Amino acid sequence: GFHDVCAVLDDGEVSCWGNNGAGQLGIGSTLHKGSPQAEIDLGTGRTATAVAVGIRTVCAVLDDGSVKCWGAGTSGVLGQGDGTNRGASLADLGDALLPVPLGTGRTATAVAVGSTFACAVLDDGSVRCWGENGSGQLGQGDTTDRGDQPGELGDALPPIPLGTGRTATAITAG
Repeated sequence: GFHDVCAVLDDGEVSCWGNNGAGQLGIGSTLHKGSPQAEIDLGTGRTATAVAVGIRTVCAVLDDGSVKCWGAGTSGVLGQGDGTNRGASLADLGDALLPVPLGTGRTATAVAVGSTFACAVLDDGSVRCWGENGSGQLGQGDTTDRGDQPGELGDALPPIPLGTGRTATAITAG
């Protein structure tokens, strides 16, 4: 990330440390922390299988295949249909932090976070991306941001056309 780090621990919990200006450490404040913090509340009974860190934004794939993101909400990168930051208050986390709508019946196997956008590889090998799109990084052939307005995610967010018969197995973003 940009001066922040997160790790998935051996029990599926997520712990983060470093810069916390937008609440991206998920500790319910914006205080910077120089050492790993108590595990982030991902919701009742939820643990993580993967975590990705961008600039002031963190996303995790949870044990049920859902994706939750917290920190800076710039351009809709948190996948909540707005640009609101989440994670600077404990009230933003846990069960109150809603999963990113990935589409009917879809779950994620991997997630990547760029500066102000995120992408997920879904259980069917498709890829969906949301957030800022000024350079076309969302893969839709345009520069329209997606996920910063209600109704732009879930089934309304088309998968990236990877080519006939092609699917993704991993993803990274910069």
